[in-house]
Amino acid sequence: MNFTKATSVARFILLLLVIATLLAFSICGVYINDDAQLHGIFDEGTIRLGLDLAGGASITYQAKNEGGDITSSGMNSVLEVMRNRLDNAGFTEALVYLYGDDMIVVELPSVEDPSKEAMNFMQTAKLEFKVNGEKTAALTGDDVANAYASYQEDTTTGKVDIVVNLEFTVSGAKKFAEATKICAAGGKTLDIYVDGQVISAPTVSSQYASTGITGGKAVISGGFTAFEEAEALANNIDAGALQYDLEQVSMESVKASLGEDALKISLLAGAVGLLLVMVFMSLYYRIPGVWASISLVAYTAIFFLVLAIGQFNLTLTGIAGIILSIGMAVDANVVIFERMKEELRAGKSVKLSIKSGYKRALWAILDSNITTLIACAVLYIFGSGTIKGFATTLGIGVAISLFTALLVSRALLNLGVGMGLINVKAYMPIGGGKKDA
Repeated sequence: MNFTKATSVARFILLLLVIATLLAFSICGVYINDDAQLHGIFDEGTIRLGLDLAGGASITYQAKNEGGDITSSGMNSVLEVMRNRLDNAGFTEALVYLYGDDMIVVELPSVEDPSKEAMNFMQTAKLEFKVNGEKTAALTGDDVANAYASYQEDTTTGKVDIVVNLEFTVSGAKKFAEATKICAAGGKTLDIYVDGQVISAPTVSSQYASTGITGGKAVISGGFTAFEEAEALANNIDAGALQYDLEQVSMESVKASLGEDALKISLLAGAVGLLLVMVFMSLYYRIPGVWASISLVAYTAIFFLVLAIGQFNLTLTGIAGIILSIGMAVDANVVIFERMKEELRAGKSVKLSIKSGYKRALWAILDSNITTLIACAVLYIFGSGTIKGFATTLGIGVAISLFTALLVSRALLNLGVGMGLINVKAYMPIGGGKKDA
């Protein structure tokens, strides 16, 4: 696509402004009428630091099983459910492990109210739907495919309630339809139990007496006083009920194993490394290196923005994933520039060399980055704690590096040609114009 010099200059300036704006948003945040719509990456609370950097709380639970034994398989099941609950609640960097034969230890990073979180995670969350008067449950939590909290307005009173929405499995939807059919025909309530306590007992309109309520969805409106309360219940139902009751036996603070100094040193090392890479790229690859440096700024801005929006947990291993992904972002540009160098040495123009260089480098870049993304996916699925954090930051970084290398860098190179920067020597790396022996 051909642009006039003036158009190319205007587009180049616009692209720089977009990159600068993204960087400003990611660092300073977005505020409207003094209200933060998006906090900056360095604002307190935007990034939840892991145990190694900020410390946290260690909570020990003991399993109880009235009238039965505590088995190793049962404890492993509880451990898995607890891990799922932590992930659902956003504590992906938390540690959870067995202690002895009947205890589980949960280490939560950067928590404001450990006692509140302790109560949330020890909830058994045994969900049951019972037709009033019957002892056997018509449905249980195993019949729920998804649970989430939301606000719902009562169409008759206009009151906004906090509710937990349930989406049933295929078999659960059939059971729910049958249970509501019985309630509608007999004028009974469908009692909803959580951990043996009735939290809601809705009636079913007689219009459902022949079919029951179909659609596979239900709502728990148990008079929740806070959204976090409903959210905790939804997360626990989603993760599954605990096989045993848990009793909190101790809670203590955990000091950061590395501390804030390690975080500052790591961030400083990353910033210095990024700056040195940008200087090297600019000096060695000349004009393409300058464009690559601007592309790395765009990469940093987008990465910061994703971290701020996602509010990730960050440990030292997560920071290592970020720094490693920066190296991969540079690597993609180096592969492209080396292919361009070969095209220029073959006598092609700058414009054709850019096109051919990207075409020849594309599959090599995709191959290496997709392989890394697959490795990140495997680590995230089968790993836990800090391993997940590393996989998350590395995967995000690789995806962003692909975008900046293949789109942002290429746009800058093409705009440079449009602005009249077509001197072949300016696109040759130092010593790149010499023929091989």
